[in-house]
Amino acid sequence: MTEKIQKAFIVYCSPAGSTRHVSKVIRKTLESLKIEVVECDLSKKFSETATISKIRRTKNGTCMFVGSPVYVSHAVPPVMNFISRLPQNTHLPVVPFVTWGGASSGIALYEMAKALETKNMNVVGAAKILALHSMMWQMKEPMGMGHPDAADDQMIQEMVGSFLDKMATETSGAIDLSQLTSYPPEIQAEMRKISLKSAHLPKRKIDQDMCTQCEECSSFCPTDAISFRPWPEFENRCISCYNCVRLCPEDAIRADFSQVEARIRARAEQFKETPLSQIFI
Repeated sequence: MTEKIQKAFIVYCSPAGSTRHVSKVIRKTLESLKIEVVECDLSKKFSETATISKIRRTKNGTCMFVGSPVYVSHAVPPVMNFISRLPQNTHLPVVPFVTWGGASSGIALYEMAKALETKNMNVVGAAKILALHSMMWQMKEPMGMGHPDAADDQMIQEMVGSFLDKMATETSGAIDLSQLTSYPPEIQAEMRKISLKSAHLPKRKIDQDMCTQCEECSSFCPTDAISFRPWPEFENRCISCYNCVRLCPEDAIRADFSQVEARIRARAEQFKETPLSQIFI
């Protein structure tokens, strides 16, 4: 049975803005074709619960795109938590996508797709898109600089078009999930052992002389993980996006990225992952 798509959910987490950029390109492409779009930014309070409620009531002609940045080889926890809360057996056609900073896309896309498949959703496409590495915004030649660019946007538009054509002409169209990571099983096994909590990421320091307790850092936090007692403190749900460091108006929250830069570049050199941006249909 073919299916004409009339409504699409776009769900994403995007601390640095790159995944949001891809989501906006998807949205504009769909809306240009008169398809209704429901957008869910997982950093917004109550947005997730409302979206899941709408998904429970979906009918034929509905699809979903789910996006995440890659952090230490994985999709970020808010995205995986969202997938875990999705209803079972909707058979919704779904397209996961990731943005990555050029070091390694890891197993993020595969893990997202597998989790969606476990919910009995129909994974009919996927994408990985190169983006500015989220820890390198202060550096002279950051990895992923200038991405996503016009060519990436064109690739995303083509993916959406191919997905819609596929839904209109094929009975299932599920993709082979094994193609969503290019790494051999032994490397994948090592990547599964890595987590945000175990990774050696730069520590943040609060300059109490500079901090005005304006709470701007809390407003930028995608997981609402910053509280004040009276200075900023970081809760366990922090995903180490460093928005607080990057966006603090007083430069009161700091982290030293000099050592992690060498590790990031060494990882990119080790894996030499290609292509940098890719769609799967």
